[in-house]
Amino acid sequence: MSTTNALLRGAAIAIAVAGFVDPAVTISGSVRPKLAVAIAQPSVEADRVRARLRADLESSFEIRPAIASDIDAAIVIGNRYVGEPVPEKLPIATVTIVEESASVRIARVDAPPDVPAATAIHVGVDLEARAADGRTTDVIVRIGGLEVGRVSHRWDEVRPKPDTADQVRPKPDITHDGRPAVQRWRTALDVVPVGAAPYVVRIEAITSDSRAVADTLVDLRREPFRVQFYEPRPSWAATFVRRALESDARFEVAGISYSSRGIAARTQGDVPLGDPRLDQVDVVIVGGLDKLSAGDVRSLDRFMRERGGAVVLLPDERITGGPSLDLFAGAATERLLERPAKLAVEPPAASIAASELLVIHAGGPGAAVLASLPGGDVQPVVVSVARGDGRLLVSGAMDAWRFRAADHMAFDRFWQSAVAGLALSVPAPVSIGVEPPLLWPGGRSDVTVRLRSHREGPISATLNGNQPIRLTPGAEAGVFHGTIATGVAAGHLRLDVTAGDANSLTASRSVVVQAGVRPLSPGPTPSLAMLSSSHHGIDVTAGRLADVERFVRRAAVPSVARVEHRPMRSLWWLVPFISCLCAEWWMRRRRGLR
Repeated sequence: MSTTNALLRGAAIAIAVAGFVDPAVTISGSVRPKLAVAIAQPSVEADRVRARLRADLESSFEIRPAIASDIDAAIVIGNRYVGEPVPEKLPIATVTIVEESASVRIARVDAPPDVPAATAIHVGVDLEARAADGRTTDVIVRIGGLEVGRVSHRWDEVRPKPDTADQVRPKPDITHDGRPAVQRWRTALDVVPVGAAPYVVRIEAITSDSRAVADTLVDLRREPFRVQFYEPRPSWAATFVRRALESDARFEVAGISYSSRGIAARTQGDVPLGDPRLDQVDVVIVGGLDKLSAGDVRSLDRFMRERGGAVVLLPDERITGGPSLDLFAGAATERLLERPAKLAVEPPAASIAASELLVIHAGGPGAAVLASLPGGDVQPVVVSVARGDGRLLVSGAMDAWRFRAADHMAFDRFWQSAVAGLALSVPAPVSIGVEPPLLWPGGRSDVTVRLRSHREGPISATLNGNQPIRLTPGAEAGVFHGTIATGVAAGHLRLDVTAGDANSLTASRSVVVQAGVRPLSPGPTPSLAMLSSSHHGIDVTAGRLADVERFVRRAAVPSVARVEHRPMRSLWWLVPFISCLCAEWWMRRRRGLR
């Protein structure tokens, strides 16, 4: 055997033996530290700063998008301290994005999470103004870039006046150091949705020297409002209200009407008051109140207080006794008019007429007057009050059904609007809260799922039908919490929740990921510099990023780690092993050997 053959065969045998022994080799080297570059409040400027920091630091650090327990240092970009828990000894630097100071701020936006088709969106806006005295603010609502509503407000002149002693005496709305106090104003607009759902609703508050913007999300409600009628005896008022709702496609109407003891007319889908399935109903409308039993009253009270449902009472005579008195929202005075009076309502509600009236003396937190007698003193006739988590509406327009054909069917339009408003305020059996529902790409939302009926069984949540979302029980019974972490791509997401085994309850909620959205900013909060000062860091503006880079390079140095490596487990050793065997075999064959 030649020397070359011996060397080739020996090399192949050595590779095979080394692969069988599998020796371990310990290597010492430096490990890149982990650096979190997180955004506290999304904005175009914050994205630009993060991209600059990633480009400068990714060669020296392992960049993470959020603060976690295993990172070595962090950079937080924004303008407010969000108060999220972070490791106590973690070095943190902050980059404060300086916002233009606005004299008018959007403090609150109220909008329903969803609306039925062909229904206006009721948008409530709270504004706060500083040093805006005498100026005018235009509140503009846009959907899909189109203006769908506008209202203007002129702020009061707030100027201190000198008193007789030539000193400045602050007015009640002036602080003691002479600075203007905050002025507040609330407005509401009913806007018509345009385009495809879900609707991104943008609210702009434009003043001469400032512009505040807030976005919110309103989805399309695809399920009809479920309305249950209950008449322990036939009632004309309930009959014609039912006909008004049956002519509106937004409602799914069912009912039970007792014509005599043990004999009742029922519709498909009706549910007795004592049945647990009543919790799937949004509104219960009751006529023939004098025949209500004590059990009926208890069931209706539980439906409002625990389920959060709405109950409408339609008396056709003054109630002087019986269990139904426990449901009334206060005392009632009967008024009989010679001619029907057209009741005063808040636009755009239709005005109904009646001559047999109950003036309802009810008040308290959450009370609202839907219709009243015209005149100087407010004499409520149709009143809505809070009852536990739900609402109770009492109509004192006892014979309004007689004039249902007047004023282009105003009776039908009034009750369709009133019941739809009540149903919109009723929480679903499974309600999903997503905050915020509008996300910047790469953002996170907190999910809260609330079960109104604390049924046993599993609860699950998925995003777009394939990505599971983990839900953990909260401190309150029937409440679960989770988190949605979006990717970098914009688009519409769908969160689906299923609760229970048999007869499971389901609910869905839309989440929109879109660059350029402006979720409502909270009120005054501590500055972001508070986070860095409490973690031995530095706070800089966007123009001093070099200082931040020097800080994190000093705070998070590469660590030395010993790593055990087994080189023979690499498949690449097959190449020289097979090459040596093939070469040795070829050389032997050339010499005529086997």
